[in-house]
Parts: sequence; structure tokens; C-alpha cells
Amino acid sequence: MVAGLLPWNWFLLRDQLGVVTDVVAIVLPMLALVTALLVGFVGRRHKAALAFAVSTLVVAIVATVLPWVPDGVGTVDRSRAFRVAAANIGSGELDGADNLLALGADVLVVSEIGPPLTERLSQSYPVHVADWDGPAIGIFSRWPLTVLERPGPDLPGYVLRVQAPSQTFDLIAVHVPRPWWTSGGSSYRTVEDSGVPYQTTVADHHRLIEQIAARVERDDRPVVVAGDFNTTDRGRDYRLLTNDLDDAMLDTWGRPSQIGRWTTLLVRIDHLFVKPGWCADDSRWYTIPVSDHHGLISTVGPCAS
Repeated sequence: MVAGLLPWNWFLLRDQLGVVTDVVAIVLPMLALVTALLVGFVGRRHKAALAFAVSTLVVAIVATVLPWVPDGVGTVDRSRAFRVAAANIGSGELDGADNLLALGADVLVVSEIGPPLTERLSQSYPVHVADWDGPAIGIFSRWPLTVLERPGPDLPGYVLRVQAPSQTFDLIAVHVPRPWWTSGGSSYRTVEDSGVPYQTTVADHHRLIEQIAARVERDDRPVVVAGDFNTTDRGRDYRLLTNDLDDAMLDTWGRPSQIGRWTTLLVRIDHLFVKPGWCADDSRWYTIPVSDHHGLISTVGPCAS
């Protein structure tokens, strides 16, 4: 009985052990499977070992699926609604251009962007800003944008004021460096320049998420936050963000957003959030050619009364 309860301590300790549980959260499905198989095989003649193995698998399933459960973000006032989309375009930059344009989004946030795609999208979105050398992110809008903050050591993206016809709001568009190994991809090299094969440390990733959350907390306007956070929704950084934000994608069931070689980790790291008082409808995920991410799009705006 006690052995079967031990894995459930994950839910008590996951926010208490800092970077240790941050790393475990990323690899949880695979770690749980390997642990269960190993313990189950070695202790196959002992009920306690089998109970621990089965319980470990169940905990991993619950921890993975629970953040995907729809929570009813509320109904948007259709007279003041607009579409926001985000995508990590991946290595085939121009291959996904038609997919992005076909979305018809009012505001589009694109990670891993470079000059060719920026030029292509700017033909349909003349209002845009982009950074190719830091977080590699571009924001494209049908409405005027005012840059409040540019990318810097404490902000892997932009803070923008969007002058939508129905209401002005602030947009925090980010591409947070990933806190694990990499052999290429993003222009981020905060740690890799020193010969260490990852984009940033787990601790610094957490610091950047804290910086984003702090900007949300002190902003007294409606806020939309979107981009590639490289933050799994079963980790403490996601829970830090959702202290003051609602997950717009939970208008429907969540799902892993990273595919390809990372599929087995079952991570949802691309996010779209709104500050309470705003709601989300018609959220969905879409495929991007060549990219190892699914894109996301949602209708957001003030909640219907």
C-alpha cells in the first residue's frame, strides 16, 4: 500500500525542489516508463514493487493529461473578438509561409523567423517587428503596434501595445530559449558559445519566466501572451504563468505541441494566454510543414457579459 502511494508525492514535491523537478517534468513520461519497467522486472515477485511500478505509470499519465483538460476559458464578445496565432516555423522557413497566411490571423507571432519569411509575411502584414539575432521572433499585425520593450537579457521577445479597433491591449510575444540540449536551431547561444550544448540553464529559464510573469502582473491593461515558451505545461514555470493568466488553448483539449524527435516527451511548450477578464473561443492546433512544432490559433477578446 505504501509503495503504491509513493509516486503520488510528485504532486506534493513538484514545486518544492526547484530545478530538479523542472528537469523531471520535461522527461516525466519516458522516465516513468523506464522506472516502471525496471522496478517491475527486478521486483516482479514482490507485490510492493509491482504496486510501485503501476502507480508510477498512473501518476505519469495523470500529470501529463491533467494540464490538457478543458477548463472553459469563457465566451468571447464576438463584436470585439480577434484571432491570434503563434508558430515556431522550424527549419523550413518559407515552406510554412502559405500555412501561416491561410490562417487569416489578426495578430501572428512567429518563432525561429529569419529575413526571408519576414519579407514574405510583411507583404500581407505591413505592420510588423522582428528580431533575427536574439530570440528570432517576428510579430505581424493588421493594426498599429507600439514597441514598449525590445528583446534583452530579461526579455526573450517583445512587449507591444496593439491598437485594435475594439480595444487597445498589450502583447507579450516571446521565444524563450530551451533549457536542454540542442545541436542547432535557434540563434540563441547564451550557453552554447562556451561549448556547452544547450541554449540556457534550467535556472535561467525559470528566471526568464519569472520576468514575463512579473510584466503581466504589473500591467494594468488587457494582456495577451503568446509564443514558444519551451515550457512544459506540467512544470512549475507553466503554473507560475497561470497564476495571473488563463490558458486560451484550454477552450478545447490540450495536446503536445512539439513533435519529431521530441514526440515521446509529450510536451506542450507553445502557449497562448490571456489575462483574466478576456476569454477565448475556437482554439485549435495546426500543422506547419518541416517544423517540429504544431502551431496554435484562438479567438480572444473581452468576455461576453
